[in-house]
Amino acid sequence: MVEYRFVYAGKTYRVNVEAATGSWLISIDDGEPLEVKLISSSPYCLSFSMGGRPITAYALQGDGRRYISIDGESFSFELEKSRARRAPGVAAQGGGNVVSSPMPGFLVKVLVSGGDKVEVGQTLAIVEAMKMENELKSPIKGIVKRVKFEEGNQVDALQPIVELEAV
Repeated sequence: MVEYRFVYAGKTYRVNVEAATGSWLISIDDGEPLEVKLISSSPYCLSFSMGGRPITAYALQGDGRRYISIDGESFSFELEKSRARRAPGVAAQGGGNVVSSPMPGFLVKVLVSGGDKVEVGQTLAIVEAMKMENELKSPIKGIVKRVKFEEGNQVDALQPIVELEAV
């Protein structure tokens, strides 16, 4: 079990996350655990079901804060620094060969083109959403197969921007 402490609106909340078979059990403070099942994930978006209800959450971080948007409602909070522990990462879906926009926005910069060699963590493009710039980074070492949009284009959430081929 991993425990997180979040500060939201001046109040600290304890969130416990426990791995179960094909899902997680999540409880806030001493409340009843809720079963959460992963549907899909990308660096800035997580689709899951909770209590049988599908939910999509978009997340960003900056200025020492976390920003989350769920069902059109936005939240801003921070991890309590003295108590924060990292959970194991969730592997990206689709083999890591497609880099998608984390949320609706504008493609303000494309830094690669077809045939370019890229390294893990290299910035491929920048999407501006909610007045923040989000760097889309390469999850693999590879070659750019195709860039699907041009600078200035509007993109939707989870829309593939760059296709890669592993080398």
